[in-house]
Amino acid sequence: MATDSKLRVLDPTGQQTIVQQGMARRPDTLDGAVVGLLANHKLNSEPLLEAIYDVLSERFELGGRVAVNKGDASRPAAPEVLDSIASEVDVIITANGD
Repeated sequence: MATDSKLRVLDPTGQQTIVQQGMARRPDTLDGAVVGLLANHKLNSEPLLEAIYDVLSERFELGGRVAVNKGDASRPAAPEVLDSIASEVDVIITANGD
């Protein structure tokens, strides 16, 4: 029994879009700066950010910290989370806690 069947091959790769962004303005000093700590919800992300903050606080007279956990390592932070933390801090540090 002969059949005329064809094999359909699908390409699962998508079109990659690269957006050019400028670098963020770097402050001259962190003295007096409120530092944002944006964790990605992985096991060690918050302890890593706290350790970085502790090192920075030994070198600079920081103005405080705002710690936020974005809650899902596999997705970007929600725009409202980013807007909220950005309105409260002078600089932000993010970490991957693997």
